[in-house]
Amino acid sequence: MRRVMALALVLLAAGCGSHASKQGATAGVATNAPEPSPIRVTIAAQTHHPRVNAPWPVTVRVRNAARQPVRATLTMRILLGGSPVGKVDNGRIYHVIGTWREKKGQEIKWPTASRGQPLRFQAIVTAQHMTLKRTWAVTPR
Repeated sequence: MRRVMALALVLLAAGCGSHASKQGATAGVATNAPEPSPIRVTIAAQTHHPRVNAPWPVTVRVRNAARQPVRATLTMRILLGGSPVGKVDNGRIYHVIGTWREKKGQEIKWPTASRGQPLRFQAIVTAQHMTLKRTWAVTPR
């Protein structure tokens, strides 16, 4: 049975500030828009509102720009307000080619303490010397 581990729902009050300059860019300086990533990571699940203690199947796909499967590593965690509060499968790193999904009977089960919390399931994928993070909003019920 796979469970979201160490879901210590901690609310952080961050007082981080920035002392960055508020001046604009110098006139005449060209800026380039970032190029789109050659790797595509998608997350698919049946719902954004899974029941607590019930199986929640999820699929993570990793493809290149031509939509071909890509060899990658995957780890997953849970975020609350952008801060990590839990790990899926104790932070296990999976090696995948194209698609990762839970085995039948081993799906993620959200603990009772997560009920009503606005969480984000995050997939961290490393492929072709790039690391990409994708999230899926979840509010267990």
